[in-house]
Amino acid sequence: MRLPPLNAIRAFEVASRHLSFKKAAEELFVTPAAISYQIKLLEEHLGMTLFERHNRQVVLTKEARQALPLLSLGFEQIEKGIGLLEQVSSPNFVVSTGPAFAIKWLAPRLHEFSALYPDVNASILASLHITNFRVEPVDAAVRFGRFDDTHLFAEKLVDEFVVPLCHPGWLAAQGGLRQPADIFNHPLIHDDSIFFDPSAPSWESYAQQQGITGVDTHSGVRFNQADHALQAAMDGAGIVLSRSLLAEPDVRAGRLVKLFPETAMDTGMARYYACPREKADRRENQVFLAWLKSLLADY
Repeated sequence: MRLPPLNAIRAFEVASRHLSFKKAAEELFVTPAAISYQIKLLEEHLGMTLFERHNRQVVLTKEARQALPLLSLGFEQIEKGIGLLEQVSSPNFVVSTGPAFAIKWLAPRLHEFSALYPDVNASILASLHITNFRVEPVDAAVRFGRFDDTHLFAEKLVDEFVVPLCHPGWLAAQGGLRQPADIFNHPLIHDDSIFFDPSAPSWESYAQQQGITGVDTHSGVRFNQADHALQAAMDGAGIVLSRSLLAEPDVRAGRLVKLFPETAMDTGMARYYACPREKADRRENQVFLAWLKSLLADY
């Protein structure tokens, strides 16, 4: 029996999981038209229809539903095999994370991990891009948000909160603040890096939570990266509402101080460690995850 092209089988497997050509295209970094073309090739090769097309919805035929679990298992086995080869051939253990977490937590401490595990060559890839483990040479990711990808292994490291912060010298020069409402008499710094989630806390929602009315919650400088917003606060530009986890190293070093910490707001999101399920048992993943958990245990 002559097998169909692997790209066509892959397109079918992904489209079948999502029941969407558009979502399949996003996972495989191609266009929906390319997915449709590959599936058409597969249907022509097999001499049968695999999808019933109803307006904007696609439904698997009975035969396609029966074949899907076997094909999915086949690709899982291929990924495991490639993972074993990569484990032998790749000299680095690549961890993707956001730039702010990289600079505030990982960069100052990675040498400690290397001292504990000299045989693991950890490499940090700082990027706001969400990793696609199927096509990118990345072994694990440390990410902030709401984790909902059931195809990955994931473990929550810590819940994240936002809190007002400023430089202690700047605060002393203002004569101190007596109540949260006093914050809005001073320059505000906006950390917009969190607003990929529309429900994320802002100065506006902070004022609402505290019952503060009649104040301007939108003025002030804005930054799209958290470490830039924190740096502005350390430079005396005003008060920032930012994630306390990212600010913790600067708070401990005396470069920032929390204002009214009892008013901290839950973001509803968390910091997660994620990796492909087939790589979760690799020693590199296990020791790096354990090290991260010990790092954040006192937070």
